[in-house]
Amino acid sequence: MTTVQTLPMIKGVHNTPLEEYFTSGHRICQGCESALVMKLMVKAAGPRTIVLGSTGCMYVANTTYYSTPWVVPWMHTQLGSSGSAAMGTAAGLASMMRKGKMKQEPINVIAFCGDGGGADMGLAAISAALQHDEYNLLILMY
Repeated sequence: MTTVQTLPMIKGVHNTPLEEYFTSGHRICQGCESALVMKLMVKAAGPRTIVLGSTGCMYVANTTYYSTPWVVPWMHTQLGSSGSAAMGTAAGLASMMRKGKMKQEPINVIAFCGDGGGADMGLAAISAALQHDEYNLLILMY
């Protein structure tokens, strides 16, 4: 049984939640559009989100030793494995909930990958993950 999480519609700047799940603690260039995408996507997804990302400029800048901008749980994966890591995480959560080891609740899994980790090396893993619509995951190639 899959539970669905209903999030409020964000209609304009005045309705944007104040909570931040991607904050300071990174070495991202000023004005980086990829960082803005990550910040807004995780803000829209809410606090019950797990973020995954393959190696690339965003994860070199986001996951320096002892410092991270992520307030939600995150996982750094190998370059071409965003799809398989997202599906494995979502399947593991579903299995733990089904067995009663976790509370039955909707948890978002979002995998961010760049063009190299997504369209080039990671295409097979993303294609395989897209075959399984029973899991709650989103793969975003920036």
